[in-house]
Amino acid sequence: MTTPLPADAGRQAAHPSFAALQARLRAGPLTRLVAFGSSNTERASHTMGAHNWFDWLDVGLQVTYGRVHHCINAGICGETSRHLLARFDRDVAFYQPHAVLITIGGNDSAPGHAMEEQEFRANLVELVRRVRSLPQALPILQTYYSFDLERIQPAHAARFTRDMEVVREVAAATGTALVDNLARWEVLRVQEPHAFRALMRDTMHVNPLGNLLWGLDLCRLFGAPISPIRVPDVVAGCTLQQHVDQRVAASGAA
Repeated sequence: MTTPLPADAGRQAAHPSFAALQARLRAGPLTRLVAFGSSNTERASHTMGAHNWFDWLDVGLQVTYGRVHHCINAGICGETSRHLLARFDRDVAFYQPHAVLITIGGNDSAPGHAMEEQEFRANLVELVRRVRSLPQALPILQTYYSFDLERIQPAHAARFTRDMEVVREVAAATGTALVDNLARWEVLRVQEPHAFRALMRDTMHVNPLGNLLWGLDLCRLFGAPISPIRVPDVVAGCTLQQHVDQRVAASGAA
């Protein structure tokens, strides 16, 4: 028996892209998924030797559908939407993916780049266009988790918040699937700052538990929730996910 999705996840999962990808995964032809982003995506030393969110999606898909997919991590630390456009052919088009999860904006909004809103918006629109130009690829835009806004430069915090709203606006304007992680994480950051900081490695990056929560949330949208009975390593993440679900529902953000 399938557990109903909470309201916020249900709205996102209703996008036709998620239904199409679930149907493809159930049918069994090889499905290639590319995660395209910066340090939020790259598997590197900052993941502290643990799975990141995309690894957990890989686990959920394998447990649910079998090994009918390849997950290709194309994240590179420190990059902006400019960098993603520059390496799109090499790191995305080359693999002829069926889905591309784009998670970008944290560095675009940083003081060292301070990209103007108009350029960031245009870059996102172009990334979506390029994904759709591939034979079978579906773009998926993601907002980040929350940054620790009180502990970063105020100008960076304001630009980050602005850029995540741009991600939402581009998704709506282009009809692109959106995974709005920030909406959920902000509820926890505002209401339970200590619990929020327990998910962070630093002010701008999640730790293993934060990655697990992100991955579990994403798995639900792909029809691949991970049961702690089958994968005991997710027990703490599932408990946390239920807590966040309750917080989101109670806040009215759902």
